[in-house]
Amino acid sequence: MKRGRVYNKFYTPELWEQVNKDNKAILDDFMAEYRQRKKSKSTIDSYYQDARYIFIYVLKYLDNKCILDLKKKDFRGMSLYFSEDCNMSPNRVNRLKSTINSILTFCEEDDDYEYDNNIAKKVKGLPRERVRDDDDDFFFTFDEFIKVRQMLIDAGRLQDAVLLSLGFDSAGRRNELFQVKKTGLLDGNKTNIVIGKRGKKFPLVYLNDTKEIIRQYLEQRGDDDIESLWVKGYGDNKQELSDSSSLYLRMVSISELFSQVRGEHCDIFCHTMRHSRAESLKQGTDTRLLDENGEPKKFPIDMISKMMHHEGIEVTQSYLMNHDEEEIDAMFGL
Repeated sequence: MKRGRVYNKFYTPELWEQVNKDNKAILDDFMAEYRQRKKSKSTIDSYYQDARYIFIYVLKYLDNKCILDLKKKDFRGMSLYFSEDCNMSPNRVNRLKSTINSILTFCEEDDDYEYDNNIAKKVKGLPRERVRDDDDDFFFTFDEFIKVRQMLIDAGRLQDAVLLSLGFDSAGRRNELFQVKKTGLLDGNKTNIVIGKRGKKFPLVYLNDTKEIIRQYLEQRGDDDIESLWVKGYGDNKQELSDSSSLYLRMVSISELFSQVRGEHCDIFCHTMRHSRAESLKQGTDTRLLDENGEPKKFPIDMISKMMHHEGIEVTQSYLMNHDEEEIDAMFGL
């Protein structure tokens, strides 16, 4: 069946008019974000059309709920419906999955949404020629972090190196990082108090090598009256950033270096640093943090949850990779 026939059969203006207004608002915000990212018109149009499939399905079969309230079984049922009832190809269904993953990842990262647990990414894509989706870009390794950070330093991009290093160490959200002031950063290992989701107040923490990069950056930046850690421009033309979207754009440019290190295209965003930090602490891959035997330290999930200021460990668990198969193999020495 041709794609257009499926779409025209499933979508009607009358149905779209009935779609949950919250879902439409989320889609509008998501589209604005992708226009800001300078995605091509064809990519944006594709996301928009896929989102309309998804939201009309939610209208018809999931009581028109807000997508932030859907469960894992809902996304699994959605995948089966488009595959079996609509006779879509696995690649087409997986592209819809990629779209919902991207929308929910956006909501996870954006401070306007009280959303921390992207359930959709836990639903596996269909087999056979699975398309690439955000799951592939959800993590970078500690080794990749060190390599990219050094590339930034070597290129004299010290503000970007600070953003990457501070963001990774602290697992700070974009808006939390945006609130960091330059004063006092060289006196200890904590920033000023920032305000996170749900009005929580706390400092962001960082390690000594990050502090050294901050020192180099502030020396490169020179004297100015701007309290924020983040600026644009040089010399007498320096200005304070107006909002946190500028940090997002910096991460997009850093993402290009991750693609070079990885040898394939990947998209790394501010929220990727939170997922990657949680994974590195759980698996003990950060060689800067050693236990009593001099080995990289593995941290229990409850400690990681506190550090990330999550409401509970189930949210933190959703940030981590699934290692079930590896653990089962280890049990039986496979």
